[in-house]
Amino acid sequence: MANALKSAIFFAKVVTSDISNAIKVSVPKYKMDERLTMYFKEHTFLYAEDPSKKCKEGDYVIVRELPPESQNKNITHVVEQLVYERGNYIDPLTGKKCAGTEFVEDIKRTSALFGIERPYQKLI
Repeated sequence: MANALKSAIFFAKVVTSDISNAIKVSVPKYKMDERLTMYFKEHTFLYAEDPSKKCKEGDYVIVRELPPESQNKNITHVVEQLVYERGNYIDPLTGKKCAGTEFVEDIKRTSALFGIERPYQKLI
């Protein structure tokens, strides 16, 4: 199982960034319970190098294993790409930013129409 985890790229969520130039990520994995014949989610935690220092807690990233010669005792992976920033959700169909179930563009237009100064107050 450990070999399968190290030889692939993963879609992971950033948990913390305690170490400088590195982040701790949570990689979800589904494990089959033979008795119940159901899958349950388990998490594997890895440390990944973040050369750009853009990743924050709650972001979703793609991580890849470092070559064995450049691996550290703790840091075994590197961040390939920042996929989703925390709180910055974009609708995949339209490409517009969303706040809850509404588009940010529509919220701004409605608030300008009715003279509301702080349109995001109800969402916070």
